[in-house]
Amino acid sequence: MFDAAELEIEGDFLYFLADAAVTAFQYGNPDKLCTPLVEAKNAGEDLVDAYAKFVKEYYLGSFGASVQTYNQKRLKNTAVTDQSADRLWWFQVCTEVAFFQVAPANDSVRSSKVDTRYHLDLCKNVFGEGIYPDVDSTNIYYGGTKIAGSKIVFTNGSQDPWRHASKQTSSPDMPSYLITCHNCGHGTDLRGCPQSPLTPE
Repeated sequence: MFDAAELEIEGDFLYFLADAAVTAFQYGNPDKLCTPLVEAKNAGEDLVDAYAKFVKEYYLGSFGASVQTYNQKRLKNTAVTDQSADRLWWFQVCTEVAFFQVAPANDSVRSSKVDTRYHLDLCKNVFGEGIYPDVDSTNIYYGGTKIAGSKIVFTNGSQDPWRHASKQTSSPDMPSYLITCHNCGHGTDLRGCPQSPLTPE
């Protein structure tokens, strides 16, 4: 139904389902998700069917996500390929930053089964025993909230949910800019606003 039959681990499938919705908001395209769901609801159509269509047409289609990104079997592959970025991101998550995207207690599109235990099990399954995010060392190395760097410019889209994890207040040595536009999401400074995306040459 979602073209994701290869995801044999329940948590991987649930993570994929949530990311499809979250991505529409994170990257400034909430109408791509909301409009078909509202139209299906108003027409008395099945919302799961409407969501599956959104996942296939937008998330896997025009957005270009891959089901393989969520497949722990594939993430174990150590060969360097054009798909290696997913494994590299998870290695950083599993060893340094612990950006575990878990469900809040109530009213979440992310399943409560995608919890801290799911992420720790993913880290162990993909990278082996003894892998655990050493967030304290990462914060010490990079300076935590007193960033140990220079010549850094922080940019955040006004609707980017990740902006809260970024420096949002300028200081003399580290400016921070909030890019404001309709649905300004993650990476707007690199991709342009959703209404007029940049075409890199």
